[in-house]
Amino acid sequence: MSVDESMSRVNSSFGLPLTGRGPSSLVKRLTAKFIWPFLRHQVDVNLVLVAELREVEARHAHLLAVLEAQRHHFEQVQQASAEGTAAVLRQLSHQLDFVEGEVGKVNDARLNIEAALHILEGQFTSVVQQRESHLADVQAHLTKRTQQLENQIDLGHRQLLARFYDGFGALQRDVTELSRYFSELKADYDKFEETRIAGLLARMAEVDHFLTEVKRSYPELVKPERLVKLATGFDAIERAHAMRFRGTRDSIIERIGIYVPELKAVAELGPVLDIGCGGGELLEVMRDNEIEAYGIEIVDAAVQECQALGLDARLDDVLHHLSSVPAASLGAVTAIHVVEHLGIDTLIEVIDLSLKALKPGGIIIFETPNPGNVLVGADSFYIDPTHDHPIPSALLEFLVSIRGFADAQIMPLKRAPNLFTNVMPDEGVWANDVARVAQHVANVFLGAEDYAVIARRAL
Repeated sequence: MSVDESMSRVNSSFGLPLTGRGPSSLVKRLTAKFIWPFLRHQVDVNLVLVAELREVEARHAHLLAVLEAQRHHFEQVQQASAEGTAAVLRQLSHQLDFVEGEVGKVNDARLNIEAALHILEGQFTSVVQQRESHLADVQAHLTKRTQQLENQIDLGHRQLLARFYDGFGALQRDVTELSRYFSELKADYDKFEETRIAGLLARMAEVDHFLTEVKRSYPELVKPERLVKLATGFDAIERAHAMRFRGTRDSIIERIGIYVPELKAVAELGPVLDIGCGGGELLEVMRDNEIEAYGIEIVDAAVQECQALGLDARLDDVLHHLSSVPAASLGAVTAIHVVEHLGIDTLIEVIDLSLKALKPGGIIIFETPNPGNVLVGADSFYIDPTHDHPIPSALLEFLVSIRGFADAQIMPLKRAPNLFTNVMPDEGVWANDVARVAQHVANVFLGAEDYAVIARRAL
């Protein structure tokens, strides 16, 4: 009998399925009455177990259903995957077939191109061969025609051409010889001209000296208003002295050309004043470099010499002229071998007046003999008797700086080639000391003969 059927037949008073009558049934009932509490508990436990079994059965059924569904889904997916793989494989197969077909077409095209290139190569080779053959024929024709033309020129024409070329060569040689002769003649003429001018100046000095002596001997014979002012003393020979000891005009122009960059840099500020312009060498250099400039000089012969060359030179004294120049009107003031002729007070006044005459940014260039060279300070400086005293470079740089100029710098100017050769040993205990002493001695005796101080008016 099942559990459900047993439970449905339980007595409501005893909870047992007892039936029948008689002592045995009563005993059973009594027995059941006493053991029922224990059985009832077991029944409850059994009911709970039955409920749990039913729940387990339901879960088992649910799991079976889920597994079946999963199996069915897996079968569908597997079937779909197999179909997709087959489709992909079929597509790849079609693509491979297409690629193989295209590769075949490319191979066919390559073969066609190679064939076409082979045909073109053959045609090009044929054209080249034809062109070479044609050029060879033309060259042969030209050679033959040239030979014919040469044969047509008779011997007389050839001799005429030969004489023409010989005569032309001789003419060229004559022209070259004439050019050389005229160059030598010009050099001789320049030398003669310098000698002649120096002689004329010396002769004029002699005549002037004679007239001066006559004037002194017979002062009553000549009235002052009828006298012609003639140079006397050193003034009469100053130009000849300059030509003898300063060097040729070309050498001076080459030497002072170093100032062109400095002067060009301030050209837009105003004209350049060249104090003591002498023969006008610096004025000529500035004119050739399109720098506006003029000069002043106290020697009338030098002024006339400059004016004859078309240079703007004026007869005037340095202090008088600088005093009359409008303030801040010049771009530069130059004095080439001038300051050594001035006393110290005059030099300072020239520096002050130059500072006043310059525009802000304008410069001064004062060149003078360098007494740091012993041979210059002890000998050559005194060749010019109008020199006042040597000016050391440190002193001139100090003077222009203390009177208001800025950026003063000293530029050594070497005229003669450097004769010093360092033959001292470069090794040994005394090598450095001996080398320093030798170099110092060389600087003292063979250093720069001149120097220039270049300074600027502050902005």
